[in-house]
Amino acid sequence: MGVKAYLKLMRPHQWYKNLLVFLALIFAGVRADQPNRMFDYLNVESLTPLILGFFALCAISSFGYIINDLADMKEDAVHPEKRERPLPSGEASRSVAIILAMTLFAGGITTSYLLDPLFFLMVVLYIINSQFYNFYLRNWAIVDVISIAVGFILRAISGTFLLHVHFTSWLIVGVFFFALVLGFGKRYNELQLLGEDAAKHKFVFTQYDEVILRQAIGSSSTWVVLFYTLYTYQNFMDIMADFPVMLTVPVVAGLMLRYVYLIYSGSPVGRKPHLAFKDKGILVGSILFAAMFFLTLYYWVPFRDFLVSLFPEIIW
Repeated sequence: MGVKAYLKLMRPHQWYKNLLVFLALIFAGVRADQPNRMFDYLNVESLTPLILGFFALCAISSFGYIINDLADMKEDAVHPEKRERPLPSGEASRSVAIILAMTLFAGGITTSYLLDPLFFLMVVLYIINSQFYNFYLRNWAIVDVISIAVGFILRAISGTFLLHVHFTSWLIVGVFFFALVLGFGKRYNELQLLGEDAAKHKFVFTQYDEVILRQAIGSSSTWVVLFYTLYTYQNFMDIMADFPVMLTVPVVAGLMLRYVYLIYSGSPVGRKPHLAFKDKGILVGSILFAAMFFLTLYYWVPFRDFLVSLFPEIIW
């Protein structure tokens, strides 16, 4: 029962979800009237509360994971993968796990309160939603994944309160449908892994089947691409010649298709989304998207002017 077991119990590999708090930098700084404002927020004064907020959310989410593991010890003990978790495997003590959970809760909630009242409110709502999920909502098909998506939205919105900027409907809708892809993808892969015994491990699998989940994954991923396309169109259409952000749409579509392909092909990425970046297609696509997004916003105009000087006969 070493430190490593309790660190594993906190699931730090899941903390990447809390990076959603940094989306506020993009949605606050990327606007059609002032497309270069993002750099205004890249300073210590703006980044410090976001970083502290990130760690507060990590503490709170780890608290939720431990509570979930405590509640599911019996079911996890007979699960082909989850039985290796610290509590069902006996690596971690139940009593110490409870103390750790309470410590994380106290640290996360205190930090949240000191950072910003509205951020604190988002954290409280996140806790309420996650515990409703742990003890009730996870037994309802579709509602279970929507609850997960709400948790993603609350994380993303919380960052805007730390920066004291307005959040947009694009932020809410985009994160919501992306979270649905992750949630339904996880259910689909779990169903594939557990097969006919799925319902014995989770009651919700008495209501799901592969056909429903494939349709949910397909439609949700389509909405992600659609709303990203509409976001770039509405925010940059009038200045597309100066900031052709819509060039990134095919990359986003390719990333979503690749992720859906991995889910359907039986890859563990569906159950463990953090493994996605080990896939070369996802990794290269993500780097390409980030490079194109920032280059089109900040360096396209001088690059275009350079091309005009080389090829003045072409209409740019």
